[in-house]
This record gives sequence, structure tokens and C-alpha cells, in this order.
Amino acid sequence: MPDSPQSDAARDTYALDIEQGVAVLYRASKARVKMLVEHLDPDMQTAGYLVLRYVMANEPIRAGDVAAALSMDKSAVSRQLTMLRDSGLVETQPDPEDGRATLVAATTTAHERLDEFRVELKSDYQRMLASWDAADIEAFARLLKKFNESR
Repeated sequence: MPDSPQSDAARDTYALDIEQGVAVLYRASKARVKMLVEHLDPDMQTAGYLVLRYVMANEPIRAGDVAAALSMDKSAVSRQLTMLRDSGLVETQPDPEDGRATLVAATTTAHERLDEFRVELKSDYQRMLASWDAADIEAFARLLKKFNESR
């Protein structure tokens, strides 16, 4: 059944509601990332966190591959990795496939600090969703995934 003018108007209204809701989520997420960055290392920049998260998800990895994946300048990634190494959050090792290259991996400390934060974050979400029934939580998770995949 094709959309009617009424459903088009409703879509417009809901689109505005969604935009406002996404803006609230964005601000909350940004604040949460700032807290995490400060927990990992008070001197870390947000870019350092992004690099660390990518390294942790793909370790061990070459710095150039991190730069390409994050669409960052190689020198910027190198600076972030140097700061992360100085903070004890990443370490380098020789690339067994190419003796001239090095691989980057997160340290145990980085994994422990991130795990601590995830426990706190999970607790926050459990508190926020405590009054929701399971069907609403499942629907929200499913629809949020669908929304994010439609970009």
C-alpha cells in the first residue's frame, strides 16, 4: 500500500523526533567517551581513544592500517600511538611477515581499564532499562541496529 499524505506528514514528524533523539544520544555518547578517555589516561585525546579502540578490535595491526581504516593521517596516528605507548596502553612488536615493520597491540592494562568501564556502562544501561519489559528492550535493540545499518 503506498504512503498517503497523512503518513508522509507522520514520517516528517517522526523524523524530527528521531533527529532530536539522536542528538540527545550523541551528546550522551560524547560525554561517555570523554569519561572513558579520562579513565584510561587523563592526558589522552579523543583521537587516541579512537586509535586505541581500533587497535584493540584488530590487534596486532600495523599503524598504517589503522590510519587507513580510520581515514586519519599517518603522522596523526603515529603521534597517538606514541602517546598510547608512553601511557602503557599499547606496545609494539616486530611484524613476523616483514622484519622492517612493527605491529601494535593493546596492553593488558588497556584491556583491564576498558573492561572496568564496560562493567560500569552495562550497569548504567541496566539501570536505564530496568522498568522496560523484555519485548521493548529487544525491539529497541533490533530497531537501533536496523537504523544504524541503513546509513
